[in-house]
Amino acid sequence: MLLPVLLLALPARGAPLAPATEQARFVFAWKGVPVGLVTLSLEARRFTYTSRHLHTRGEHVGQRTREVTVALGADGVVAGSSSVSQALWLWHKPLASGCVLGREELSGREGPHCVTTLQEDRVEGTLFGQPFRARYDSRGRMVALEVGESRFTQVPPGTRLRAPPDLFVDGVPVEGDRGVLGFEPPWPLARRPAWLTEWREAPARALAREVHASFPEKLPSAADWSDTGAGEAGGCLAHASRFAARAAARGQRVALVQGLLVVDGGPARPHAWVRVGLAGGEVLELDPTSLDTVLPTTHLALAVVEPGRPTVEAGERWLALLRGEHRVVRAPAAR
Repeated sequence: MLLPVLLLALPARGAPLAPATEQARFVFAWKGVPVGLVTLSLEARRFTYTSRHLHTRGEHVGQRTREVTVALGADGVVAGSSSVSQALWLWHKPLASGCVLGREELSGREGPHCVTTLQEDRVEGTLFGQPFRARYDSRGRMVALEVGESRFTQVPPGTRLRAPPDLFVDGVPVEGDRGVLGFEPPWPLARRPAWLTEWREAPARALAREVHASFPEKLPSAADWSDTGAGEAGGCLAHASRFAARAAARGQRVALVQGLLVVDGGPARPHAWVRVGLAGGEVLELDPTSLDTVLPTTHLALAVVEPGRPTVEAGERWLALLRGEHRVVRAPAAR
């Protein structure tokens, strides 16, 4: 019981409250895939945390909005307590190293929030013991936060941005009726990343069938956010992750492909599959979720990701797609 006592004895060390209304938006991505939009608002002594994120239930894919407003004391702590609001503490940059008692806005959970490295544009530390890294602008406002597989990236003021759940619900319009899918302007994409090992087609296809059969339910679940795809139900990320994990157990290194899938002339929606290295520098793409053939007319790769590694590039490309900076088009095959 000593730690809570020590935390309560420490000053909050939060930034002074801004006198005017202030607001910031952050895209929340998990493993590089944007799944939510967080809005932080501060007006006088009231701080509001709003989360609009992807929500799945059975076969239904939609979005859920949650909002919490907390009253603040003159010193910036939550009124009537000794804790600081977690998001506000991070957003306005901690002013000193050490630990404070922090409170998660949505859950109300409280625990140690510690700063171990404090620089002009960067802060590192732990939240409930989990490491975090945050970057700040010249005003001391957070522009990016990484906690485990989660990444929050600030949306510049005035930027038009689709809410991430819309990618899954409504998809991205596809321009053109027939032909190979592509992005306009295009993104460079490594066809065969250096980490791919050389495998044979037959065992790779056999593993895809094995992974497909291992999920009785083809529905989004917590397995989609697991490195191994553990669980009995799972969507495309779970299938791709389980394929990669089982391939690694066989001594093979494959790539996860994040991209878009177009079915029956509809919009393009987020999807994931795998890329396997073959002899002679060739590659084989497999979709363990459906076992459908990966075709350039149905599958459009956005980023090729090494399993278990940071996916910053994928996250940046998803953000560019949300901002409308790239379009999905079909190009007729050359004759």
